[in-house]
Amino acid sequence: MLHREVQGEALTGETDGPAIEPRNHKFGMPMLLSEAEGNTEHGVLRQSCSDPARSETLCTSGSPSHRNWEISAVPGAQAPGGAGKAKSHNPAVHVAEKSDTSVVPEKPSNKGPGPAEIVEERDVAKGSTDRPPAPRTLSRINCASMGLEGVREAARRKKGMQFTALLHHITPQLLAQSFYALRRDAAVGVDGMSWREYEEGLLQRVTDLHAKLHSGAYRAIPSRRVYIPKADGRQRPLGITSLEDKIVQQAVVTVLNAIYEEDFLGFSYGFRPGRSQHDALDALTVALKGQKVNWILDADITSFFDEIDHEWMLMFLGHRIADRRMLGLICKWLQAGVMEDGRRVAATKGTPQGAVISPLLANIYLHYVLDLWARQWRQRHARGDVIVVRYADDSVVGFRTQWQAQQFLVQLQERLARFGLSLNASKTRLIEFGRFAARNRRKRGLGKPET
Repeated sequence: MLHREVQGEALTGETDGPAIEPRNHKFGMPMLLSEAEGNTEHGVLRQSCSDPARSETLCTSGSPSHRNWEISAVPGAQAPGGAGKAKSHNPAVHVAEKSDTSVVPEKPSNKGPGPAEIVEERDVAKGSTDRPPAPRTLSRINCASMGLEGVREAARRKKGMQFTALLHHITPQLLAQSFYALRRDAAVGVDGMSWREYEEGLLQRVTDLHAKLHSGAYRAIPSRRVYIPKADGRQRPLGITSLEDKIVQQAVVTVLNAIYEEDFLGFSYGFRPGRSQHDALDALTVALKGQKVNWILDADITSFFDEIDHEWMLMFLGHRIADRRMLGLICKWLQAGVMEDGRRVAATKGTPQGAVISPLLANIYLHYVLDLWARQWRQRHARGDVIVVRYADDSVVGFRTQWQAQQFLVQLQERLARFGLSLNASKTRLIEFGRFAARNRRKRGLGKPET
């Protein structure tokens, strides 16, 4: 019952335009593959794949199958000397008017700006005649969409569609491209394999890795646990994955981005194409200058990557992904655990910070837990201007009144608790803001506003 309730609440309405956009709107992932997308459920996008219209071409002279007869230039004229060829079947007419050379009609080809249909006085073929059609599906009626661009278009058009065939988009070519997308100087995982070492014999390595993926022989390796210092003096745990795990995770991120970049809301930033921390600050600046905001909620989630609930994570993924093999890969990474002091520590929750797949999984988790809920709250309960900017697990929410800010904070804490999350009390602050903030605080006998 809890899952049904949250699913209905989280998926209310289709994702509309972004609430706050940065200056640069051009972003997206390149289509890395050209294979067809495979079967999908719930009304998958299928484009017509009828062959492009083909223009009729005339044969050169001398082709008996096309009856390419030479024609007299002056009807009725007859040369002295008797019989010869004519446009009729009578061999005794126009004998002297035999052509010296072949007559080849000229007209533009189907490719380019001047299609042959114009010369033939018929309508130009619809669509791109210079591109091959998508391969037919088993039904031989409709076509599968072409590569990741087809996945992206299907995700854009039908927000509730589940994708049942995604793993076949991971090809040796995509694996090689994913390898070159990794950092060359990154730390090595448990396997001890560096980027430079793996590059030697790359073609054979990615071919073998592709075969293991599609045969079910692929196994995730536990991450190597390392710690880095935090600003407050504590240690932040990181998980360094093995190189082949990084390659496969990067390929999966490429495929899933084609879907989730069409779902994520406009105020979601961080670990997304074209939505860096600079874009988040840009959007926040524009919002604060253009809206009547008097109170700011600066919210930080406690140990977010370590507290992600695996069961909820898979439920959220199931809204869009119904490919069991793809979900199985993600399960392997979530449950692989870490190697610390020579022993494996099993993972019951969380996703390792440092893994390539972790930022995308974090954004998907917060998309359902926070983003859709915040948009719904703003539509139902807000009075006056409300702004939202989220960068990874840090959020800034602006309100017009203190009462609304306090109400949102209480309900946000209740919402996060349902999914195993909580706010960091030492970092979460409610700040009075605006040009009248200092004056209002002086009247109440308080000091300067926080920053």
